[in-house]
Amino acid sequence: MSPYRTATGLMTHAQRNESDLLPRWTRSVPFVLVALALVIDLPSPGAFSGDVFLILSSMLASCLYSQRAVVWVALLNSVAGLALLFGSHMADGTRHAVIDYVAMVILAWASVPLCRLRLTLRRRLQGARLVAESAQRAVLPPVRAWWGRTWIAVRYEAASAAAAVGGDLYAAEHTPYGVRLLIGDVRGKGLDSIPGVAALVGSFREAAHHTPTLPELARHLDAAVARHTREVAAVSGEDAANSEQFTTAAIAQIPADGTEVRLINRGHCPAFLVSEDALQVWEPENPGLPLGLGEFETGAWKDESRPFGPGHLLLLCTDGLLEARDAEGRFFTPDEELRKSWRDGPPAVVERLARAAHAHTDGVLTDDMALVAVTCVEHAPSYDGARTPASEAARRAV
Repeated sequence: MSPYRTATGLMTHAQRNESDLLPRWTRSVPFVLVALALVIDLPSPGAFSGDVFLILSSMLASCLYSQRAVVWVALLNSVAGLALLFGSHMADGTRHAVIDYVAMVILAWASVPLCRLRLTLRRRLQGARLVAESAQRAVLPPVRAWWGRTWIAVRYEAASAAAAVGGDLYAAEHTPYGVRLLIGDVRGKGLDSIPGVAALVGSFREAAHHTPTLPELARHLDAAVARHTREVAAVSGEDAANSEQFTTAAIAQIPADGTEVRLINRGHCPAFLVSEDALQVWEPENPGLPLGLGEFETGAWKDESRPFGPGHLLLLCTDGLLEARDAEGRFFTPDEELRKSWRDGPPAVVERLARAAHAHTDGVLTDDMALVAVTCVEHAPSYDGARTPASEAARRAV
């Protein structure tokens, strides 16, 4: 991920073309099968029939090639079948040889409508994916990578391969009080969590500009989650008190002067603060109940602050990262990767952490994962679509 991007957020999850999903050499397999049919059948009349190779060649072509290419392969197999018919199959009896040849030709040309069906279904699937991804990006819109001297990068991966968005969420807003960041995890996962994600992100994007303190903002979001839970329960005919819907969340604020970072944690996993001095696991001193359960908490809601400026990096994450397990059940710990990558900036941090988590779990994520990394630089870069002296200075200052 380039540090000179103007936005960060969901990347495309669309399937690549079939030609990209398979090794390049597989595209030559249909022609290799035709050659095998001729080499094996012609020198040994009656011992072996190469028709099965020709049929398999056409069937594979219908899965790999365009419709025009499949027609050419079917024609090639028809001609190769004639060569086998007159070169070796006639010796076994004309009637059976002709019947076998006709059956082979029918199956070879049947690959053409099969290819057409595959291409039609692929176009429809790609269209559905584009619509789904557009809707999901509306739920989690892109985040500006730069707000003055604040540099942000986001990485999101849904556990469901069919969706770009799951139960985790993130948001960032530039407000009169500084840059405010939200990361959260709606109870449950998968597509059923998306309405809760949309309700919370929408509420945050509006309230972040009008609530002076983080505790006030957290209370506003708590009310939004509770209201959404009641509405969902009313529509489904359930009892809102028994729905057990809540959202763990952490809300951070970096003032314009960039001297500190404030954080309020509502039942969420810890944040990480990295600098030249140390790597700190930021466990909340006053952990609160998750959003949506605020009515059960009688104490005051408090935020905490830590020094934060150039040379510091804050990582917010969801439990999809911290609870990722390997084959032996060991949890993933981001400390080592953070120590190695934090100087390279937020985009490198989220990219390498995600890669390390995949390596730890052998590429199998069982929960949604969201990462938000943020740092401050000495001077705001002047972005003009390419590297500039100011942006180079900003990069070196991290």
